[in-house]
Amino acid sequence: MAIHFDQTGFDFAPEQIDTLQRIFDRICFETRIPRYDVRADRLAKFLMDEFKFGNTDELALTECGRWFCKRASSRQRAVSTGQPPQRQTRH
Repeated sequence: MAIHFDQTGFDFAPEQIDTLQRIFDRICFETRIPRYDVRADRLAKFLMDEFKFGNTDELALTECGRWFCKRASSRQRAVSTGQPPQRQTRH
């Protein structure tokens, strides 16, 4: 399944798209995020932005994507329970 986020303004080589796709698919599978969910759109944009700004190492980018999803999940739970989100540090 291809990343479906609007890629306007992003110029990636085919091998870069392949790398981003692998990371995106892996994280969506691990976190059980449907690929056509708003969370998947946010993840795709986050990954592309990180890559564009120089985070091109697949392992590092995967960890950043996992952190992004964990942080977003924590905030969503806090909103639904009415409690402040727990502070998490980025590695």
